[in-house]
Parts: sequence; C-alpha cells; structure tokens
Amino acid sequence: MIQFLYNRKPFSQYRGFAGGLGTSLGTALGVKLARPQQVVVCILGDGAWHYNPVPAALGFAQEYGIPLLIVLCNNRGYASQAFNVLKYYPDGAAVRKGNLVGNVIEPTPDYVKQAEAYGGVGERVQKCDELGQVLQRALQAVAAGKTFLLDVVVNP
Repeated sequence: MIQFLYNRKPFSQYRGFAGGLGTSLGTALGVKLARPQQVVVCILGDGAWHYNPVPAALGFAQEYGIPLLIVLCNNRGYASQAFNVLKYYPDGAAVRKGNLVGNVIEPTPDYVKQAEAYGGVGERVQKCDELGQVLQRALQAVAAGKTFLLDVVVNP
C-alpha cells in the first residue's frame, strides 16, 4: 500500500510525536486545514484507531466539510501491546501463559460503518489486487468532499 502511494507521485508527510496513537486523526485534520487544496491521507493501524477520538474527528470533518482519506491497516489487533509486554516482561506470567490481554481486537468492528455514521464512505480491502481500484474510488470520493475510510486487512 505504501509502495503504491510512493509510486504515484512525490508527496509530503507529517508524523506526529506518538505516531498514530491518539493523535493521527486530529493531526490529519489540522494538516488539511493548513493545506485545503491537497489530499491528506491519514495512515494508522486499527489499534491506534481505538485510541483516537474517532467520533470527535469524524464529526468535525463532517461539520466543517473537511474530507480525509483514512487508510486503516487492520491486523485485528494492537500489536504494540504484545511487543511491549514481550520487551519489558519477557519472563512475566502473561508471556509464560501465552495470555497477552489487550492485543487482539475481537470482535472486529465494521470501521466503514463508523465513517458512514458521520457522512463518510469507505470500503474494506482483503486482497492486494483490489487496492488500486479502491484507492481510485477513494480519491474520487475525497475530491467530491467526502471522507473515505479504506479498511485494509493485513496479516500481522
């Protein structure tokens, strides 16, 4: 996915201090306000999605007509949760018992419906060969003033 974006044409990127964790949607909205004529793509994982103020961000985008292209990398989990437990507590009970609580997002929500609830649109992509066509539809939707949520299912 990133390779497809890089191959399209040169683009600028802005990375927040905490990556996507809790700040990515707000940061993307701020960048779009600063550069209203540019397409702003917010790329984050589904774990980070759950740390963002999603209703506030999508509601703001809807209220003020600020379309974003949101690419949600959906591995059905919060991988950094397990990474940090393994890093800081390699001999801990959670590791010994294989019980890393909080790293799996189940049941997986329908993220597209969350975008639709705030006037946006979206699609879920499960195969690489679908990505190009869906990205074209996403860019068309954003050009028409709609936020588009691209839910890309990835393997962890």
